[in-house]
Amino acid sequence: MISSGSKSIRQRSGGTKIKSPSEDVVYSSKLSSPRRSQPSSVLAPTYMFGLFVLVYLATYGFVMLVERQLPRPLTIQDEPRHPGRFIAERVYNHLVNLTSLGPRPVGSFENEVLAVNFLRKEINNVIQQSDPKVHQIRLDTQTVSGAFPLTFLDRMTNIYRNVQNVIVRVGPVVESAHSLLVNCHFDTVPDSPGASDDGSSCALMLELLRVIALSPTPLQNNIVFLFNGAEEAFLQASHGFITQHPWARNVRAFVNLEACGAGGREVLFQSGPKNPWLMEVYSASVPYPFASSLAQDVFQSGLIPGDTDFRIFRDFGNIPGLDFAWSKNGYVYHTRLDAVSQIPLASLQRTGDNILPLLLNLVNSKQLVAVHQYREGSLVYFDFIGLFIVTLSSTFTILVCLLTLGLVLLSVYINSRAAGEQLAHGSSYAGLLVRCAGFTLVNYVLCLGVNLAIAFTLTKMNRAMSWYGAHLWLVPLYIIPLLILSFSSILFFTHNYLAKFTRFKQSTHSSFYYNVITDSTLLLYSLIMMLLMFTYVGSVMVPLIWILSLSLFSILRSLHPSLSLNPVSSLLCFLLFSLVPYMLCSYLIYCVLLLIVPIMGRSGSGNHAEEVISFLTTTIFSLLFNLMTPCILFVRSPKKVLSSLGTIFFVSILLLVLTPLGFPYSGELSSPTPQRYMIMHVDRVYHNPYSIPDQLSVNSSSTQGQGSIRKAKSGLWLIDLDVNSPKTIDHLISEGSMSVVSEDSDCSRELYCGLPYFLPVYTFIFHTHWIQDRVYTPLGVPLDLKLTYKHVEPWNQVDQSNNTQPPVNMSPTRKGTRIRLSFSLNGTDHVNILVSPFTGVELVRWSLLEGTPLKNKSKFRGRDTYFVFYTCASNIQSFHFWIELFVEEATTGHLVDMGVASHHVHGDKQLTKPLASFLNKFPSWTVTTGWTAGMKLYTF
Repeated sequence: MISSGSKSIRQRSGGTKIKSPSEDVVYSSKLSSPRRSQPSSVLAPTYMFGLFVLVYLATYGFVMLVERQLPRPLTIQDEPRHPGRFIAERVYNHLVNLTSLGPRPVGSFENEVLAVNFLRKEINNVIQQSDPKVHQIRLDTQTVSGAFPLTFLDRMTNIYRNVQNVIVRVGPVVESAHSLLVNCHFDTVPDSPGASDDGSSCALMLELLRVIALSPTPLQNNIVFLFNGAEEAFLQASHGFITQHPWARNVRAFVNLEACGAGGREVLFQSGPKNPWLMEVYSASVPYPFASSLAQDVFQSGLIPGDTDFRIFRDFGNIPGLDFAWSKNGYVYHTRLDAVSQIPLASLQRTGDNILPLLLNLVNSKQLVAVHQYREGSLVYFDFIGLFIVTLSSTFTILVCLLTLGLVLLSVYINSRAAGEQLAHGSSYAGLLVRCAGFTLVNYVLCLGVNLAIAFTLTKMNRAMSWYGAHLWLVPLYIIPLLILSFSSILFFTHNYLAKFTRFKQSTHSSFYYNVITDSTLLLYSLIMMLLMFTYVGSVMVPLIWILSLSLFSILRSLHPSLSLNPVSSLLCFLLFSLVPYMLCSYLIYCVLLLIVPIMGRSGSGNHAEEVISFLTTTIFSLLFNLMTPCILFVRSPKKVLSSLGTIFFVSILLLVLTPLGFPYSGELSSPTPQRYMIMHVDRVYHNPYSIPDQLSVNSSSTQGQGSIRKAKSGLWLIDLDVNSPKTIDHLISEGSMSVVSEDSDCSRELYCGLPYFLPVYTFIFHTHWIQDRVYTPLGVPLDLKLTYKHVEPWNQVDQSNNTQPPVNMSPTRKGTRIRLSFSLNGTDHVNILVSPFTGVELVRWSLLEGTPLKNKSKFRGRDTYFVFYTCASNIQSFHFWIELFVEEATTGHLVDMGVASHHVHGDKQLTKPLASFLNKFPSWTVTTGWTAGMKLYTF
C-alpha cells in the first residue's frame, strides 16, 4: 500500500496490476487517502440483522417489564413494623367506601351530600387522633359561585353556582403565612364511579393527611388539602377556591393529583411555570421517579384533549405547581368500568410513597417561604426508565446542544476531508449531504404516503383500529412497511443515484455511503434540535441524546480505521452506541402508546383514528430509525432481510382481513378494551323568529318573548366516539330509522346542528347519528328561555340603565345602535347557552362575565358563536342574564340566534324507558353513557 496520492497496487501470481476504478474500494477513515477495498464477502452476514432485531426487541421488552414494576403494598397489619409509612390498604378501604356511593356528577345527592359527609367524617376522625400540641388542623366546607373564561376545547364561558369544596389545613401551632396546596376532586362524570378519576387521589390524600397529622414532627409551614367537588364540570370548584377562599392567598405552590387512566405509575407531566426548585425537590424526594418535560411540552401544546386544575391554579392563582396523573389503562377512563377492581394496591402504594416525602420536603423547604427569590429559570427533566431522574437547567441544556452541534460539524469535517479522491470530478461532499438530506425527507414522505394508504384501505374494509386492543398490530401494519421502504430506498439511492457522484463503479462501498447518509441525517436532526432549543426546550433531550451518541460513534470510526474496514465491528459498535438512546426512546414510545391508543377510542369518528395512528407511528419510528436504517448497507444479503419483512407483512394482512384476530374490542373485566358509546334521548323544539318591540318589559312568567313553535321532534342521538361507530351496532337499530347528522341538512340550518352538545366539541366531534322516534314524545326536561326586557339607544350614548360607556374594545364613534336583551332561563342543574349574532350584529358585552365575551372556535353560517356552560350544584333557581349587542347602522331584521340545552345527568330522570331499553341491548364489549336532554332554539 502506497501513501496518499499514489495508486493502490496488488501483487497477483500473474504479475502486477494497477487497481482500476471498477474494483472494490472501501473508504478509508484517514483524512486524505483512499485505501484498498475489501471484497463484498467481508460484509456482515445477514444473521447480524437478526441479532440487531433480537437486541432491540429484548431492550423493548425490558422497558415494558420495568414500566410494570410496582412496590409491595403495605397493609394495616404491616403498620406496627412501618411506623409513619403510607398504608395502601387504608387508601383502598377509603376508595371502596367513596365509590360505593355511585356516580357523583355535580348537583347529584351523591356528590353534594353523601360524598361531602364521607370526607368530613374521615377528616374529623383524623383530627381527633392528632396531637393539638404538634399540629394545628382546621376543617372548612366552602360553597361558592363564580364564572371564568376557559379556552379548553372549542372555548367557553364557564359559570357555576353553589359548588362545594372540603378543605383541611394542617400547620404548625405557631401559625405560618405560607402554605402548600394539594388537590384532588371527588366528583365524577355521569355513570362512572370514578375510582381512578379522581376518587383514588382523594383516598390517597386522606391517608396522606392521616400520616402527616399523626406525625410527632411539626411542619414548618401549612399544607392545605383541597377536596374539590366540581372538576368534571370544567374545573369550577378549584376556581372557586383559588379566587375566593381566604386560605388561598397564602398558597405558594401546589401539587395536583389527577388521572386519565387506572393504576400503573403516576407521571409528573407538568411543572412550573418557571420555579425550577419544584423539580429539584421532586428529584431529591421521590424513590420511584416518572417525569418528563417532553410530556409537558406535548400536553401544553394541546395535542392531548384534556385539562386539569393545574390550569386554574396557574392562570387564576399565579401559583407554580406539579401536576401528576395515572395514564395507564385509559380504556376505563370516564366509564362505568372505572371501578376499584381496576386499581392495584401496589399503584396506590407507589403513589403514596412518592407524594408523601414530596409534600414534606416541599412544605419544609426554604424556597416555599421566598418563592419570588427562586422563581426564575426552568429545567429539562426526564427519568431514565424509572431508575433515576435527570434534571438540567435550560442554560446548561443549550450549552450541551451547542457542544453536540460542534461534534456533528467535526464529524462532517473529518468525513469530508477523508472523502478526498473518492468523489467524482465536480462533486463535493457538501453537495452529497444536501442530496442525502433531500433523500431522507423524500423517504419520509414516501413511507407516510404508503402507511396512510394502508390506513385508508383498512378503514374502508372495516378493519380499522386493530391496534386498539393489541398494540402489537402496529408492528406489521406500519412499522414493517416503514422498514421495507426505508431499506429499499437506501439501497436504491446508493446504488443508482449516489454512486454517480463518486468514482466508484460498483455499489459495495458501504462505509462511504453510510457516512454521507448518516452525516446528512445528523445535520437534519441538529436543525430539529436547534429549533426545539428555542421553542420546546423540554423536548430537546430526545434528538440530543441520539445526535450526541452517534456523532461520537462517527468520530470514533474516523479515528479507528479498523472499524471502517470491518462491517461486523462497525455494526457491533453502532449497536453499543445506540443502545442507551434506543432504550430511552423505547421507554418514551411505550409510555406514549399507553396514553394515546386509548384516547383514539374517544376522540370522535370524524378524526380518522386509523390515519392518525398511522401518521404518529410513521413519524415517531421514522425519527427513531433514520439513524439506524443505513446499517443495511453493511449486510451481505439485504434481499433476505426484505423478503422476511415482506412475508411478515403479507401474512399479517391476511390474518387481519380473513380472521377475527384484529377485532379491537374486549369486555374482559381484568383488561377491558371496550368500544364507547354516548347516547342521549333528546327533545328538540325550534321556535319561529320573535319580533321584539323597540322597548319591551315583560314578566318572566309571561308567555311572551319566545316565538311560536315551528318544529319539534324527539329521538336518540348517537355521539360517535371512534371510527367504527355505529357500524358495530347496526344490528341493534331498525333499518331506515337512523340518519347521519350532516353538515348540509342539519348543521347549516340550525345552531350547533340543533343538538344539545354538553361540551363545546363540535370542531372535532361532528360526525354523529340520529334515530328518530316514530312519534314525537315530549320528554319533560325542564327548559325554558324567555326574553324579559329590551332596551335600544344610540351606540355612543351612555347607557342610562347602569351608567356604562361602550366597551373599551369598541370605538364610541361607530355609528349604530346599542341593544340590550335580558332573559330568564329555567332548566336542570346542567344547562348550556348558545349565542350567534346575525351579520352586522356584534356581541360586545354580557352579564355573565366582565370583559369581552369569549368566542367559540366553531362558526354558524360564517358567523361567530358563543358557548356557555352553566352548572348549579344546589338550590336551582331561574337564571337571569343580559346580552348587549352592537347593531351596525344599515342592519335590519333579526339580531341573534340563541339555543339552550338542559341535561338530566343523574337521578331518576336520567334515563327514559326507551333509552334504558336501548342501552341494555349493547354487547358486553361496549361501554355506554347516556342521559336525557332537551334542546330549544330561538331567533330574536
